[in-house]
Amino acid sequence: MQQSIRSRSVHSGRAAATCSSLPRRVARRVVVARAAAKQQVEELEEIDPITGQPISKAALTSPVAGNVVKAGRHTWAYRVSSPEPSNDSDDKPDVLLLHGLASSSYSYRNTLGLLGGDGYRAFAPDWLGHGDSDKPEPGSAFGYSEQDYIAGLGAFVEAVGIRKPFALVVQGFVLGQYGMLYALEHPDQISRLLILNTPLALNAKLRPELAPYKAPLPFMRPGNKTFDFMTYNMSGSPYAMAEKDARTYGRPSTDPAATAAVAKTMDQVDFPKLLRKVDEGYASWRKPSLCLFGPSDPFVDVSTVFEFLESKRTNMKCLTLAAKLGHMPQEDYPEALHEPMVRWLRGETDSDIKQGALKMTKYGVVESKK
Repeated sequence: MQQSIRSRSVHSGRAAATCSSLPRRVARRVVVARAAAKQQVEELEEIDPITGQPISKAALTSPVAGNVVKAGRHTWAYRVSSPEPSNDSDDKPDVLLLHGLASSSYSYRNTLGLLGGDGYRAFAPDWLGHGDSDKPEPGSAFGYSEQDYIAGLGAFVEAVGIRKPFALVVQGFVLGQYGMLYALEHPDQISRLLILNTPLALNAKLRPELAPYKAPLPFMRPGNKTFDFMTYNMSGSPYAMAEKDARTYGRPSTDPAATAAVAKTMDQVDFPKLLRKVDEGYASWRKPSLCLFGPSDPFVDVSTVFEFLESKRTNMKCLTLAAKLGHMPQEDYPEALHEPMVRWLRGETDSDIKQGALKMTKYGVVESKK
């Protein structure tokens, strides 16, 4: 089996892992596999009439999101954990997991399995224009603006019946910030906030793949060139990515509507203005919040998170882990992310961040700061 994995590995340009290191990565997946196994069933519950995909507890790791819902005028695809009933299930908040621009809910497949194993009902949607969700047609009511995404997310929350207040997890460029702005517009819906590798500093730069869309001269922009979703999702990781996963992230590359969604989103966004809006909005944010950043992210420097927090007189805190986590911590090492995530869900990081850090030494917290 290990030899097969070696031969099927796909390497990113920045990957630090080699073929010989992959068996150790596979060992890490045992915990995830066991948790996901709890959510499998002997027979499929039903076949979705729109996607033709099985809607079952086993759909978490499927390349195609196994659930769909009509929210407003658009259809959202999503993954959802199926927690086993427990005596304290009513005390556990629902969890909403949001991916960044040009990615998909597939990045949270293992996190969903782990959260479900711990009794949490968690939802990971494909943002509109991404994954298996609708790619709105030109001239539709959805125009790819900031408010379009925020309103669309609100419709999704209502459509799937997420219980409020819920725990919100955001990650990545642009859509990560839109998730944070949703929280600012609906603070009564949010019980706590977790920020994963989302650029926060006012001087943050766009990823190299996104920067050309904001080139000052039109002829310098990508135009109709296909967006390389595979490379985009691989290049933020310190590990080699398995071929199966890389190809799943690369699926939208064959869909012109997916490339158009990235281009239209970037056309609408003023990134420096978006960063300022987030910075100003969170100056007085009062919900329990944690920035949990992978230190091996080539696109977001962890030190910039501390700079962001310097001007915030709130209860926002930051942790970085010694475990190698890149731009998508949930993809790189979901087990390392899971323990501090569950402690955050339980409120164990709220009162004393240093005490919480001491309890997280299994994965080697290297810095903590209020």
